[in-house]
Order: sequence, then structure tokens, then C-alpha cells
Amino acid sequence: MCMDEKQFRDYLSGFADADKMLSAPVRDTIRVNTLKIPKAEFFEITKIKLEPTFYDCGFYAESEARLGATWEYFLGYMHTQSLSSMLPSLILNPNERDIVLDIAASPGSKTSHLAMLMQNKGAILANEVNWERGSALFSNVARLGILNAKVTVRDGTKLGINSYFTKALVDAPCSSLSQPYAYKKFTPNLAYEMSKTQKKMLFSAYDSLREGGELVYSTCTYAKEENEETVKLLLEKRPEAGLAGLEFDFPHDSGLSEYGKEFRKTARIYPHHFNSEGFFIAKVKKG
Repeated sequence: MCMDEKQFRDYLSGFADADKMLSAPVRDTIRVNTLKIPKAEFFEITKIKLEPTFYDCGFYAESEARLGATWEYFLGYMHTQSLSSMLPSLILNPNERDIVLDIAASPGSKTSHLAMLMQNKGAILANEVNWERGSALFSNVARLGILNAKVTVRDGTKLGINSYFTKALVDAPCSSLSQPYAYKKFTPNLAYEMSKTQKKMLFSAYDSLREGGELVYSTCTYAKEENEETVKLLLEKRPEAGLAGLEFDFPHDSGLSEYGKEFRKTARIYPHHFNSEGFFIAKVKKG
């Protein structure tokens, strides 16, 4: 049976301040795409009202603006992306020498951010499971001027690439509990079913890493079955794997301690932290 609002509030209260979470507004944010335009030049031409955030290329935008219908968006000078969604790429922190796997890449927000951080150098394999979602990925890669990414359409749970990439991003499909009214479709069985796919995808990406490689796992849900529990299984089945520090300063709560003290290295982001959607983020090092 799906949840009503009271049941959802009670569910959230098991690990966070539900009143704060549900009363905090989620603000629109954009990321300036420095592959297309220097940040200073962007501010010389834009008429969008913007406010700074803790990330120097991420900005709160006026809520009345139709951001996707602006010239800045059309020309690829900016991308609409939640501030929470920018964090996995920042935490993975790839450079121009890296070979990166983005295993569930559509619609391309994180792929394009990775490319920006890499200054369009190195290489990214941006993968998506079906052609319909892949079309959005192709579109954003082109609009945002991405030159170092190859798009593939394959089942990420069966990628079959071993010991090749230096870094990997697993922004897994999830129950999306951080989205408004998603709880109306949520059941414990949904989290369980989603976690089966997430675990396969996480293992596939991890096995694709070279020794010493790094992986970031993220979701936009609060369900522990899809977050800490999924990462915990990887740590148990791959003894050489270990949680790494996130090494980027932003407001958050630590992951649930019931899975072990090491989960203090993971992050749970709630809307009241910085007026953005909820997220879970973990960074894993291989070997």
C-alpha cells in the first residue's frame, strides 16, 4: 500500500527532521557552462536574476524565469540543474587525464558537468539503457559543446567492461522520494525492487574500474534500501573496496550509522540544507 502524507512524515522522522524537510522550499538553480562561455562574460550578457551558492558555477535563479526557453539555455551557456545534482560530479572530481564511466547518464546533466570539470579532455563513456532516454542525452551533449564523451546505449547492469576506467559515476535510477508527491507511489517493495537494479549497476561500474580507481554512487531518494544498504553490499562482496572522504564542503547529514561508523563518510542531503532536492552520495575507492 502506498503512503499518505502523514505516513510519509512519520517515515522521514525515523532519520531526519521531517518538519524542516517538508517546509523547506526547493529553489531553481542553473550551472554556468564554462566550456561555452567564461563565467564573467556570462554575467555580462545574461538578464536572469541569479544568486550565488557554495559552488562557484552554480546559481539560484529567479523562479519566474522560464529557464529552458532562454537564449542562454539554447546556446548552451548554461544548464538547468539542481544544486544537489551538481555534487556527485564535484565529488568525483575528474581531471583531463581521467577515463570516466557515467553508467546511467541521461539526460546528461552530470555527463556535461564532468566534461566541464575535465575541460573537454580525457574521455567519458556516457551510457544509457534505452534509445528514448538516449536521445535527451545526445541533445544535451551537443547543445553544451561536449567533445570528450562517447554515448552508448547498453544495459548498465551488464556492461561487461573490467579494470578499464579510472573513475565512475553511478547516478542510479531510484524511487525519487525527494520529488514532490513521489511518496504517493512509494512502497517498501518498490525500494526493494529498485535496489536490485541499483546493486547490479553499482557492481558493474565498480568492476569496470582499474585498481586505485574511484566511484561515486548517488540517488535522489531517502530509502535506505536504495542508499546505505546498496553500498554496504558492495563493501561486503568486494573486500578491497572502501569508503572515501567526499572532500567537498557542503551542508549535509551523514549517512545512517546503523550500517557502520564508516558511513559517516557518506552524505544525506535534505531540502532544508540548501533549498535543493534530497540526495544520497557515497564515494568508493577500489584497492
